[in-house]
Amino acid sequence: MMKLNLALAAFLFCSPAGAADESPANALLVIPSERTVFDRKFQDFLEKNGAKLLHSHPPSVFVGYIPRELDKRLNEEFGALVYRDKVDDWSSFARYGENAVFAVNAWNKRFVEDPPEAPLVVSSKVQQVGRKRDALKLTWNEVMKATAYRLQVSADEAFDSIGLETVLARNSYSLVPAFWKDGVYYWRVAGIMTLNTGEMKEGAYSEIYSFAISKPSKAPGARLAAPPVQAKSRVKGKPLSWASPVSFKYYHLQLSETADFEAPLLDVFTDTCTYKLSGLPVKRDTPYYMRVMGSDGAAAGSWSETSEVIVEAPGPIVKDTRTFKRKK
Repeated sequence: MMKLNLALAAFLFCSPAGAADESPANALLVIPSERTVFDRKFQDFLEKNGAKLLHSHPPSVFVGYIPRELDKRLNEEFGALVYRDKVDDWSSFARYGENAVFAVNAWNKRFVEDPPEAPLVVSSKVQQVGRKRDALKLTWNEVMKATAYRLQVSADEAFDSIGLETVLARNSYSLVPAFWKDGVYYWRVAGIMTLNTGEMKEGAYSEIYSFAISKPSKAPGARLAAPPVQAKSRVKGKPLSWASPVSFKYYHLQLSETADFEAPLLDVFTDTCTYKLSGLPVKRDTPYYMRVMGSDGAAAGSWSETSEVIVEAPGPIVKDTRTFKRKK
């Protein structure tokens, strides 16, 4: 067994699969045959497809970075099994020895032990907030380990059609009735956890709550103009913003990965020309699409033109003069 361990260590150290790499471990790999790991064809397969074995638990269990599209091929060509979630059936690993059981135990610690609980609504009575208490605020309790929340609003209690869906960094949401039609709406929210693997996992939705919108009748006035936006902009270390020479009381902002805005990542309301993106799962240096609608507090205008937005990755700290002393 010691010779086998040394051979496996040599394989991991000398091959590209074991070289130091920033790719996070995202899979538990089981190889039924002890000889497969030394097969040149298997090693070449890993190298050519960007897979890396980072930790070995000989003779058959490994933890490493394996692109998802390789799962089926690894099984068909080498009889290997790839696990990406928490392993519930430990008995199937006993046949591979104590090291395999230890590997499963260590792997399972990477995941949230219990399913995340659904958020509880702080109060079923929607708060009225804003300059003239003309905005509504939905609030729910924080969920342990949640890094964000997904909110859905629908005119349909069964949520067969979603009127609004957005990701939020905090456990509250303000909406402005001026942008909505009169009627009864239903809402629910779920916590979003970030696992140690970097993957996002959503918890269960809360119970369904409702609110009603009934705006006072108002004589039709001049149609509100669409807010002007830049055709392209880049954001780095500051809130998302848009110029507005026209003074609107509120804005409806959407940020989407696609220009058709069918499934916006962000669908929010604000009383300023800015919105903070910190805490939201926004990809860096990736094009997004933004549009804005204005309101005078009673009625809403039309959508602006589409603006392409790129959120740049933060740069290195300039003139970082800190020094570190080596411990003796």
